[in-house]
Amino acid sequence: MTEPNAVAQRACLALLRERHTSAHLDTALQVLDCLFRRRSLAPGQDDELSAEVLEPHLDKVLSAIEAGQRIEMVLPAFPGKSPNRQKTLSHLPDLAERHAIDELQHLCAEIQALYAPGALIHICSDGYVFSDLVRVPDAHVKAYTDEIQRYAEQHYPHSFALFDLKDAYPQLGCLDSMREELMIEYGQSLIALGQRFQDEPHMMLMYCGIHRFLSEDYSGLAEFAGMSLNAVKKIAKPASQRVIQRSEAWSALLQARYPQCLRLSIHPQLAVSQKIGIRLVPTSDLWRTPWHSVAIKRRGVVMLDKRSNIDERYSRLVFRQGRPCHYASAQ
Repeated sequence: MTEPNAVAQRACLALLRERHTSAHLDTALQVLDCLFRRRSLAPGQDDELSAEVLEPHLDKVLSAIEAGQRIEMVLPAFPGKSPNRQKTLSHLPDLAERHAIDELQHLCAEIQALYAPGALIHICSDGYVFSDLVRVPDAHVKAYTDEIQRYAEQHYPHSFALFDLKDAYPQLGCLDSMREELMIEYGQSLIALGQRFQDEPHMMLMYCGIHRFLSEDYSGLAEFAGMSLNAVKKIAKPASQRVIQRSEAWSALLQARYPQCLRLSIHPQLAVSQKIGIRLVPTSDLWRTPWHSVAIKRRGVVMLDKRSNIDERYSRLVFRQGRPCHYASAQ
């Protein structure tokens, strides 16, 4: 394991071997190490690995290995590009998303090198879940998710499976009806959610992150032109709560559908959690995602940033197949 303290590492392994007698324990721990080396932790969390940190995920990996099956993971991600063009280039995926998928493929390849059956990542797009709240037209979500699926199937046909709200409720023909059905089946009241914001530090952390990004998104839209940032933040507050409300419902649906899968998250997580937060692309902001950003390539390294932060005097906008793709900088 990637443990800076050798004594703590030995103690952790000894405790796990007491609890798990499987002959596949070492392989399972190596697989988890691949994931935890990419871990995104909430501020103030200790990066030290321990039995308590690993236990929520170890049984799922062991079960898959003992059955000779692929290690399956669920990642709610790739919802659709932010509509604020001060942050993004267009409504379609670009190098930011492609590089993120490439990095997820590197994770699958590392796991397969350790364990021959390999891994499968279920990309469960939540774009339709809250597209109305984030002001992204459903048509843009479809164009975006179609491109993500096309890229994944063309380049990595055996590593990814895509799933979204339309797959969850195929018997319903209306996205509004699907969103309503999701909330009926798995939704939590806003009152209960508000109490969780008070009681659970990671929920308040998520709210602050979502509120900041949604306020940024709204501030770049024509319908909010001329409004102060404080006024935009006030409008974004209830919308942010509803985004989290629906995201939590989507998570509950995914848990019911994929109970044996490792649960990944693009958001920073607590050290001890049922979810493993992972970094998709390097960025100075823990909460920044490919769909809220542009990609900038500096000396071959891809990073994420807001479009408005790119100094176009020193960075060249690169096009691919006639569409803006990323920035290239020699700095």
